[in-house]
Amino acid sequence: MDRRLLIEFIPGIVFLIVHAVWGLFAATAAAICAAIIAVVLRYRLDGQVPFLAVATVVLSVVLFGVGLLFDDERFIKIRPTIGGVAFALILLAGATLRPSLLQRTFGYKFILMPEGWRMLDLSWAAFALTLALLNELVWRNTSTDVWVVYGTVSGPIALGFCWLATWG
Repeated sequence: MDRRLLIEFIPGIVFLIVHAVWGLFAATAAAICAAIIAVVLRYRLDGQVPFLAVATVVLSVVLFGVGLLFDDERFIKIRPTIGGVAFALILLAGATLRPSLLQRTFGYKFILMPEGWRMLDLSWAAFALTLALLNELVWRNTSTDVWVVYGTVSGPIALGFCWLATWG
């Protein structure tokens, strides 16, 4: 398995394990620490700052802080929704650029026609919005324990299916 992919899974695994022992707030704090370590490791491997991971950490810290301040776990549960909607909006805005944001990110690895990049931007935006909607449905209609497991495993599984559908 690629080390980069393994590094991406570490915060989620930490979140799941710590939640089982100490609860949601402790799990979120531990996952934030693990995500910061993952960002540093990715920087050491790639020599570049993984901006999406940094943005996720910043969003997590802000919502964790607000959740602690108000003693309300909903602020932690909406982070995937806010992140997914923001990512989709960024992709949709970036689709109007030439080259698109995804082309700037993946263009060195994949050669696509402009229409292909546009379809990829729209598909990934739809994927992010779908995950945001699913997060809303799950956290509002299930227990925190179910939401934690769903949030930990759904992203990697859905991303795997999306990746296979895109690059087959």
